[in-house]
Amino acid sequence: MKKGLIALVVLALFSTTLFGQDISSRINTIKNQFEILKIENPGLNESVDINITQTTLSNFLLAISKVHNLNINVSPELNSITIVNNFSNVSVSDIMIFLVKEYNLDIDFTGNILSIRKYIEPAEEVKEKEVLITYSPSNQTVSLDLKNDRLDKVFRKIIDETGKNLLYTPEIEKNPLSIYINNVPFDLALNKLAESNNLIMSITDDGFYIFEGAFVDTGSSSGNVNSRPVRRKRTNFYYKILDTISKRVEVDLQNTPIADVIYTMGEELDLDIFTASPLDNAGTATVEAKEIQFDVLLTKIFESGSASTSTPGGNNNATGGQVSKFTFKRDGNIYYFGTVDQLSLKQIELIPMMHRSVQMLENPSGGGQRRAGRSSFNTTGIFGSPNNFNQNFNQNNRLNNEQSNRSSGNISSILEIIPDDVVSGLDIKIDAELNSFVVSGPGANVERFKDFIKYIDKPVPVILIEVMIIEVNRSAITETGISFGIGDQPRTTTGEFFPAGNVTLGAQDVNKVIGNFDGFGSLNIGKVVPNFYLDIKAMESAGTLKIRSTPKLATINGHKAYLTSGETTYYAVTSQTFFGSQVPQTSEIRNYVPIDADLSLEILPFVSGDGQITLDIQVLQSAFNGERIAEDAPPGITSREFSSIVRMEDQDVVVLGGIESIRKDDSGSGVPFLARVPIIKWLFSKRRREATKRNLNILIRPTVID
Repeated sequence: MKKGLIALVVLALFSTTLFGQDISSRINTIKNQFEILKIENPGLNESVDINITQTTLSNFLLAISKVHNLNINVSPELNSITIVNNFSNVSVSDIMIFLVKEYNLDIDFTGNILSIRKYIEPAEEVKEKEVLITYSPSNQTVSLDLKNDRLDKVFRKIIDETGKNLLYTPEIEKNPLSIYINNVPFDLALNKLAESNNLIMSITDDGFYIFEGAFVDTGSSSGNVNSRPVRRKRTNFYYKILDTISKRVEVDLQNTPIADVIYTMGEELDLDIFTASPLDNAGTATVEAKEIQFDVLLTKIFESGSASTSTPGGNNNATGGQVSKFTFKRDGNIYYFGTVDQLSLKQIELIPMMHRSVQMLENPSGGGQRRAGRSSFNTTGIFGSPNNFNQNFNQNNRLNNEQSNRSSGNISSILEIIPDDVVSGLDIKIDAELNSFVVSGPGANVERFKDFIKYIDKPVPVILIEVMIIEVNRSAITETGISFGIGDQPRTTTGEFFPAGNVTLGAQDVNKVIGNFDGFGSLNIGKVVPNFYLDIKAMESAGTLKIRSTPKLATINGHKAYLTSGETTYYAVTSQTFFGSQVPQTSEIRNYVPIDADLSLEILPFVSGDGQITLDIQVLQSAFNGERIAEDAPPGITSREFSSIVRMEDQDVVVLGGIESIRKDDSGSGVPFLARVPIIKWLFSKRRREATKRNLNILIRPTVID
């Protein structure tokens, strides 16, 4: 027992020095162990004569253990080794040593039990990486060259080199730190070390530098193992995924590299990212939002202008290249990142207008062509031919319409009202047939343009304008008196006695009346000459003329509606041309020039945001008065015109007009003195009394049609 105990002690000592030896020392160690075991296991000294062909190493060892009474444990991996050997008069221990050498085996000794397995070389001891930190006490600067170095070792080295005291919370002890800075002031170096490794640094009043992690794990305290770490204060990159489906996030970025934002959040959102240019040059971003969609966040980051790179051959003074801004484009779930001038970031899209027209509509082309007194001619009033007149007239109307459009602020297309920053960097064409925009440019710019078009693409109100035009003419005429005289020829008795008294008596009937007075004795008037006549008039007339029209107009918001109703007459313009000097000949041309008398109504509606309607109204009423200064002169025209701007509620009624004209005529003629004598004045005078009253009213009711 004592020998066995001594053998176990020696075996234990040799086992502790087995690893790290070369093969010769390892074999010598196994030999020494066999020499110790031979004391209690004489089977190791027994001789062996054996011839082996095509057997496994494990079967061979098990056979030896059975024949020579040895305790051998064979590793299963030895079943794959096939041996062919011929041994004669060899001890068991020598065979065992041979097999260890030949097949690179190892024997583990446990008492008198031998465990045989493949030899595994011990791993080499890894030397600890040196933390590269240098400190200059003279100018208080430090240089750091760290690459995944453990925080506790880095801080220990900084304390040893600088003599500054650094403290850290236990949970960040094994955090890897990476940074490279050269000759940076100590405080600034530690601040940048904290920012670049998601740490928070603070300095106590007694000069200690305290570091803690940017996030605090609250899962263990709340019992929720799936809860996300909560941000500490003063971190430069904090985010939280609110919804992975709609890609809504919460962010707090303080000069955070854009590349980190894209790659880190893109991985959690499970995005496919393609980069046409390295995002290391994309710059930094500062954004704070409680809830924002990821695409909107990218748009805001790249709109800030801090993300740019330079390309050779440009005019950039600093780099000799042209500065190009970074942008992005989304195609399904794939995000493309690069500069705006790269083809993979270009996007072509057809953007239709759903409620409005891409081409801004002008006022109706026919509006306002008829006007009172239409006769646009030159100072001489002479035209070469009717065709020349029509050409000049149409040209004048076109110029008047263009001037009206310019003064009212009409524009040709909706592109002219879009701000320059929305169309910047885009190539935009108009497809009038599809009522769409064809847009080409960086994907982010195209999306911004599309969002703006969607914002302004709203239904334009249509206004139904009901107009009621009421014109009332009232007249009263009274004519009385007797007139007689001698005409050029005899007249016959004509006229009516009822209802109006207007009779003309000839000389023959007058003489009959005079002849009836013969029975009155000495009264004898005598006969009148054959050409004598006598007019008796006693007439009174009154009338009321009422004209009512109710047209309806419809127009879209901000565009004029016209209504014109009238009549046209013509007057002659004669021109003479003389040809030749010796025997002059005359050529005469007569043209008929139109002139109008109209009732014209022009309304420009505006619907405000609160539903109220503003109307710009112009009314012109003209009529021929039947008077001409000469036979071929234009007829006289009487015009009434007014304009007004009113603001009213939807379907309210506004009353315009009230243009009233009153005409009174009281005239008479008669024999002096006798025309003023009562009773007999009716025999020696004529009188005419006329009273005319005209009234024009216009009622307008606008209605907004959704």
